[in-house]
Amino acid sequence: MDPVTLLLRWAHILAAITALGGLLFARVALLPTAEELGSETADRIHAGIRRRWLPWVIGAITLLFGSGLANYVLMIRRVKAAPEIWGPDWMQQTGYHALFGAKFLLAMIVFYLASGLVGRGASTQWIRSNRRQWLTVAVALGIGVVLISSWMRQLHTGANDLPDPVKEYAKTYMQDIESTNQAGSGGFDDDEGSRGRSPAPAQPTNHVPERTDGQEAEEADGGAPAEDRETAATPGGSEEAAR
Repeated sequence: MDPVTLLLRWAHILAAITALGGLLFARVALLPTAEELGSETADRIHAGIRRRWLPWVIGAITLLFGSGLANYVLMIRRVKAAPEIWGPDWMQQTGYHALFGAKFLLAMIVFYLASGLVGRGASTQWIRSNRRQWLTVAVALGIGVVLISSWMRQLHTGANDLPDPVKEYAKTYMQDIESTNQAGSGGFDDDEGSRGRSPAPAQPTNHVPERTDGQEAEEADGGAPAEDRETAATPGGSEEAAR
């Protein structure tokens, strides 16, 4: 995985945790507690939360929107760049574009509700007038976005109806290596013929210089050549031979 893809994924996950976690906390803990303290106290609590929470909401929405689109574009390029791994119709067969469209639509609704809950504009006052209801809707849609994201992620990392791209690539790679080895060793028949047969032991080879017939006969008697025996038997034989 390249560093850019990893950073985008980190940003997307952290922003989703921040946005959905804040909505869930507000619905389950904050809102019921504020309602128990009375309307005046609840308004003061919401006003204080708005000042502190609004920058985090805007930052989370920005990161989710930007990193989500970037991850989607990079995924399309990755699939198109390796059709031998993913297949020519992987996007259509898995419904990847439809899943992204549903995820994007639900996310935009969550963004709008989350910004309206911490906003102060008159156009979103209807959201704040019924916080309990719209917080529940926002949390439910946020969980739906997470489920769709997990489904999309599982399509190209886990088991599905299509062949596993990694296994298919590994199988093809090993077949290419086997074919190359067979071609380099002389073919399939040579390999089969050599299997199950141990190599013949190497025979020691001693180089013996060529000799004439007379020398071989003399050596067969176990003695030195005749000339050498006469020279050795006669004192001063070497001098006479030299004369």
